[in-house]
Amino acid sequence: MKRKNQNSLAIFKRFLTEAFVHRKLLALILFAIIGSTISTLAAPYILRIAIDEYIVPGRFEELAGIALLYLIALTGQWLFTTLQTYTVQVFGQRVLFDLRARLQRKLLDSKLDYFKDKKTGDLVSRIINDTSMVNDVLVSGLLGGIGSLLSLIGIIGAMLLLDVRLTVVAMSTIPLMVFISKYFGGRIYRAYRDTRQKIAKISTIVEESVSGIETVKAFGREPMVEEEFSRASKETVRAYMRVAYYMGFFWPLMNISSLISIVVVLGYGSYLAYTGAVSLGIVVAFVQYTQRFRGPINNVVSMYDSLQSALASLVRIYEVLDDENTEETTGEKIDRLKGEIELREVWFEYEPGNPVLKNVNLHIKPGETIALVGRTGAGKTTLANLIMRFYDPTKGQILYDGKDSRLLDKRSIRARIGYVPQETYLFPGTIAENIQIANPNATKEDVVNVCKELGIHEFIIRLPQGYDTPAGEAGKLLSVGEKQLISLARALIRDPDIIVLDEALSSVDSKTEHLIHRALRRLLQGRTSIIIAHRLAVTKIVDRIIVIDSGEIIEDGSFKELMRKEGYFYRLYVSQKG
Repeated sequence: MKRKNQNSLAIFKRFLTEAFVHRKLLALILFAIIGSTISTLAAPYILRIAIDEYIVPGRFEELAGIALLYLIALTGQWLFTTLQTYTVQVFGQRVLFDLRARLQRKLLDSKLDYFKDKKTGDLVSRIINDTSMVNDVLVSGLLGGIGSLLSLIGIIGAMLLLDVRLTVVAMSTIPLMVFISKYFGGRIYRAYRDTRQKIAKISTIVEESVSGIETVKAFGREPMVEEEFSRASKETVRAYMRVAYYMGFFWPLMNISSLISIVVVLGYGSYLAYTGAVSLGIVVAFVQYTQRFRGPINNVVSMYDSLQSALASLVRIYEVLDDENTEETTGEKIDRLKGEIELREVWFEYEPGNPVLKNVNLHIKPGETIALVGRTGAGKTTLANLIMRFYDPTKGQILYDGKDSRLLDKRSIRARIGYVPQETYLFPGTIAENIQIANPNATKEDVVNVCKELGIHEFIIRLPQGYDTPAGEAGKLLSVGEKQLISLARALIRDPDIIVLDEALSSVDSKTEHLIHRALRRLLQGRTSIIIAHRLAVTKIVDRIIVIDSGEIIEDGSFKELMRKEGYFYRLYVSQKG
């Protein structure tokens, strides 16, 4: 427990240190808090002076000055409170922006294997929900709590200055208020947290049912999805009912406690005033101070439970920020590549002790086109990932134009490679915008020219809005084959030195495949090209075929050479052609 508290304290200190970069805004917030506290404390005290020194003695002609002073105190209270509310919100949004920007940047800079065991929903929750919790509690809540604590200390101090006996009486119900706040505060917070979790569950059900609507309809799962949604909705209603139940008891009990304090102060204060022990003004001031107890006490007491939750969110945020699985962006930057690639005794493991590639030696000449062939899981995609520098070899070297890849900047290498992955992802936007992603400097004319070269221009202009046709979320409005055609154009518009096609033709119909084969013969000329071949017909247009099995290169040669050899590739080709 001690270690946990120390960790929480260290995390809290770290957060405060990072938030302190906005020190000017924090100074303004502190000024507003102090001003609000002073003006809040001044109003009852000025009222006491007005009653005791002006109203009771009958000095009504001099009352205007003190009345103006009282008005100034109330106006100051309003102005400082408004300033505090505004500056706290601005500060919170700046901290929120910084946290989210750092998290997003961290995810973009992370290596691919960081995402292997991560759930997308969990990462999104850390960026959206956990940062919001930190903003709501550690920023707005904490700063508000500091203001409440200062108000509470100031009220008690002012009351002690006026009369110790009435202070003790006024504070007699504070233990009851603390107990009520403590008892219900944690329960209300947990009930609200439960409602957020239930709402998140509903969101997940809706997202999954919409994303997989075809599967839902195909397997007749509509009743099951509806039942699951109904059950989650009922759980959400029950969670909100618990919130309403606790709130229904909490605020009335707090109001009763406050009223008890006021009644006790009025009763005992009236007795003291009757006996001449205190003045009437002091009694009125005490009533006003007692009325101001409830809010600060509730804020200070409930802040503990909220802080625990916010610290838990901070832990989740720093788990992402502190992860060391980040790509290095150091190394020599390159503008162009000749296209020579060499793998020397390359071994690679996703998991220690389980090699996916074993002692791979491969030399690809500039401008050469090769096809990687093998059964599923043989290591073809892994080899392409290494060439793309999504991963570095566990052992061995990869050289570009004779230079060790580890000495070169990863991003500048990728900028010279046109990559078409197995699963094409299209961003929301038009067809043209999705192609331009690979080269933001490309014009609409450049997009059209590339598509004409690829032979997909006619296909695009037949779409409802041509190049301005929306692709839909994740490219839902296009077929798998159409998305792959767009991905080819996206890869080639950057005029790459190396092209990597990872199963790029696996989901294209025979007519489209023939069209792309014809375009590839022209477009791949003069570029180093690596094609991971699922349909082996593409191997007829390449210079060399590299056959991989169990992470090792077992055959290497041209189409004719391997067919004459009648080895592994021959059997694979014949079995696919039937």
